[in-house]
Amino acid sequence: MIFFFTGIDYAAFALWILISIVLSYFFVQKLNFFGGGRKTQKILTIGLISGHLLYLIWKSVWLFIVSLFLK
Repeated sequence: MIFFFTGIDYAAFALWILISIVLSYFFVQKLNFFGGGRKTQKILTIGLISGHLLYLIWKSVWLFIVSLFLK
């Protein structure tokens, strides 16, 4: 079951990194959310990427747990 964690997941994560950079630029620089500073933009980008990375870690742990019960 752990093998379902495929290259598609890694490709989605790579795409999410780009989306995070664009989103943080749009929200912080263009719409002036959170004060509009570069430091804020970097923090938002890191937060978005970290959240998705945490999801990928949780998915791999969950697939491992499920695989234990399917034997």
